[in-house]
Amino acid sequence: MRQIFSKKSSLFTLVLTLCFILVLAGCGNGNNSGNGTSGEVSGNTSTNDSASVSGKLTVWGWDKVWFEGTAAKFNKKYPNVTLSFVEVSAGDYLKKIQTSIASGSELPDIIWGEAAFRGALYELNVLQSLSEEPYKFDTSNLLDFELPLLTNSKGELVGLEQSGSPGALAYKRDLAKQYFGTDDPDELSAMFTDWDTFIAKGKEVYEKSGGKSFMLGSLMDAYTIFSNQGTTAIVDGNKVNTAEVLWIFTQLQSVRDNNTEGKLAMWSPTWNASYSQDNVIFYPAANWSPEFVIKPNDKSSTGRWGLMVPPEGGFPYGGTTIGIWKESKNKDAAWTYLNWLLGTDEGAEANFATSDYILPLKSFFKDTSKLSSGADEFFGGQDLGKFWVEKVFPNMKSKAVTKYDQDIYSSSELVLQVMAQDNSFDAKQALEKWEEQLKKNHPELVFE
Repeated sequence: MRQIFSKKSSLFTLVLTLCFILVLAGCGNGNNSGNGTSGEVSGNTSTNDSASVSGKLTVWGWDKVWFEGTAAKFNKKYPNVTLSFVEVSAGDYLKKIQTSIASGSELPDIIWGEAAFRGALYELNVLQSLSEEPYKFDTSNLLDFELPLLTNSKGELVGLEQSGSPGALAYKRDLAKQYFGTDDPDELSAMFTDWDTFIAKGKEVYEKSGGKSFMLGSLMDAYTIFSNQGTTAIVDGNKVNTAEVLWIFTQLQSVRDNNTEGKLAMWSPTWNASYSQDNVIFYPAANWSPEFVIKPNDKSSTGRWGLMVPPEGGFPYGGTTIGIWKESKNKDAAWTYLNWLLGTDEGAEANFATSDYILPLKSFFKDTSKLSSGADEFFGGQDLGKFWVEKVFPNMKSKAVTKYDQDIYSSSELVLQVMAQDNSFDAKQALEKWEEQLKKNHPELVFE
């Protein structure tokens, strides 16, 4: 009996000890929500038993290949969460959301916001704030430039980023060597330290080529870079920073006056065709551009292309916010999906493996060797993954998004069409025309 009692006593002590260890372990995991350092998630869901997380989620989006690839990886860990994808083009997306709100229809559990319209999406008040309980996503784990792109006008984090979408310059190596004496990306970046130098060199290229070659394809190419560099917002509340807009148009006027652009309409057939020709040297490029723009437009090239940091640094170019519908009936499963996919290193690895998308998580950048994509022969053996993470991401900055962003872009595009064709149309006239266009849809704006 004494031996039996002794064994029971020892067993009881062992059980108590194990319970105490488990309690301590549970306390240690309490701050794991959205920290970007593991594959676990928290909130209202159990982080220790992925099989217990269940639910059916509807996702509206346009990048089906990426969705299916990452969903398969997610479901290996969370097999009881069903993901249903409804394909909606980016061009129709915001209108579909607005129409659904007006009709009282349900929105998807997971909502996407492309860069062009995400500011307007935020102000529809349909996205769940991830700043509050039970989510409390720790924004200090994001690269600094990313936060303004994911925050609404109330200061709430309303989504996470599908890809950091860094912007740089793509260039044709043969033309760079012909006109600048080098095709090395670092040497070119050192040569073009500011836009004035770039524009002056554009004048030389135009003259040397007999008016056949240009640094950029269009004024909109230049605008794409100028308008996204820096941190000064064009609109703050309902006040428009006209000094910032005038500076941009003044730079663009200089681009035109020095024949630095080829008067090709950006995204037009002639602009697309120029990728395989010798009339344009540089193009704005994001990390998605090689796969979706450059290679499709110049299929027969090998080793002709390179990527370089542009004058005055990299810039956000595109990107997609992904958030949770605030009225979703499946928020636990939605948060499990969103946080694992875009808030953990495990999800970041799934993104990179599926589509070479690079999540802007600081923890994911601790070892940049895993973000190497290897030598790309199309780009002269350049390692594009290393280029983005080592040369562009570290110095990127961004501006706060606003509900006016789409109309600002459209108004600028219209004004620059006139500027490109009429050499007497200067920066001050461009600003006046731009204000006129913007006021048509937004009479509440105050131009300072």
